[in-house]
Amino acid sequence: MKSIKIKDLTWDPAIYPRTAKSQQTINAYAEALSINAKFPPIKIQRVFNYTNANGNKSMEATIILDGNHRCVAFQENGIKEIPAIEWKDTPLDYEENKTALLLESAQCNTIHGDRLTPNDKKQVARDIASKDPECAYTETVLAEKLGVSQQTVNAWITDIRARQRTNRNSIILKLSLLGWPQEKIAEKIGLSRNRISEIVGNTSFGNIDTLLAQGREMEYIAAHYQMDLALTWAIKLQRKTDQEKFKALGWGLRTWDQWYFNNCDEQFGDDWPGRIPAQLIAHTLYYFTKPGDLVLDPMAGGGVVPDTCLVFERKCQAFDLAAQYKKDKQDKRPEIEYHHWEPQKEIWPVTKKPDLIFFDPPYYTKKKKEYEQKANKDIPSISSYTKKDYIKFFKDYFTLAHKNTKPTTTLAFLNADWRDFESTPAAEEKPDNAITIFDYHRLLSETGWKTIFRIECPLSSERLTGNQVQKMQDKRILGTIGRTLLIAKKNI
Repeated sequence: MKSIKIKDLTWDPAIYPRTAKSQQTINAYAEALSINAKFPPIKIQRVFNYTNANGNKSMEATIILDGNHRCVAFQENGIKEIPAIEWKDTPLDYEENKTALLLESAQCNTIHGDRLTPNDKKQVARDIASKDPECAYTETVLAEKLGVSQQTVNAWITDIRARQRTNRNSIILKLSLLGWPQEKIAEKIGLSRNRISEIVGNTSFGNIDTLLAQGREMEYIAAHYQMDLALTWAIKLQRKTDQEKFKALGWGLRTWDQWYFNNCDEQFGDDWPGRIPAQLIAHTLYYFTKPGDLVLDPMAGGGVVPDTCLVFERKCQAFDLAAQYKKDKQDKRPEIEYHHWEPQKEIWPVTKKPDLIFFDPPYYTKKKKEYEQKANKDIPSISSYTKKDYIKFFKDYFTLAHKNTKPTTTLAFLNADWRDFESTPAAEEKPDNAITIFDYHRLLSETGWKTIFRIECPLSSERLTGNQVQKMQDKRILGTIGRTLLIAKKNI
């Protein structure tokens, strides 16, 4: 036990197990202190990786697990220090232990002092269950910690667990439709292979067409079945032809080699730096793959490629450097695996040779800051590379891909000219500072790939304001809205 300054303590509402503080309890404690009553020590815990109420992340904080009423009473009596014991003798990662901290705080408040009400206990159980889709905290564990029966906890959280099971089943179905082997799904989800097989074979989301006939929107149906919109569309459009899918999605089908899409379809992929339209990917799938083919997305970003593959019944294996896809983190998109591409090491994580590689990398330093925020802080995005290293990366990657794919594999490479034209008149630009589609074409040729199509996929000019355009015109600056999809085959 030690004495600690109350001003150095943090009261954290996220791990406080009550709906409100009790002023009556505080007044009673303050009155008792005035006649020199003795109180047991409060319980505290040092943490790091903590974000305070203002949204600022501090390196470390000391939070109150048990004894908040006592702290307030001490302060009201002018006492600046309070006896305390620490739950764990070393600082804990706050983000990784938030649930455990809440449960410890709740348990302390069930056995002494101003004890938790049944409603408080219910809210704690529901809060924990909502953040615990893997059911690490079982009904038995929660019942023991909260001092109630297992049947009581089950009644409190049964609706949450039902939604989580539905969501889990939709994830399993999604991974299965994208071509993941059941053994790999089992490892990812934490269930046995036999259980995965049962879920894949028996999962039913009812009749989506019936809900549509009732006038329900796709967003409502997705929420109803606890699944994302891409999977909802995939189930609705199963066994439709590619052309029927284009029609159902309202996209239209481009017949020529210029694919202009002003906006992304927000139903597919997350908001992400450099996000590309699902319509562009769908056209690539239509012309260069067939249903059942395997697509590799080496830099998946917000997941628009796997989402589109799902709807068009293509298999997909996707990777990304973003920290949210690391194995030890809660997956936002379980279909995207964490991988840091270092082509010179010749590591190829793809489990089966793909029919198509859809490669949409960062366009050199464009959106560099945004990519750095998404990437693992210890491993930079290629958007941070020098021009020399950036070009070398692609040469090494194209070589690695050529070595590890089938003779019939198609490489679809999407990129744009990058020119150092900021505030520079077109006639004065220095070509040595640029990386253009001609450079990528050369790299493909040098590494054994033959470009067979050049498809123009221009960006919208509406992203620039009228004032920006006028300034560019006054200074004779030639901007870039071009974006090109190079389609290449192995040159064998």
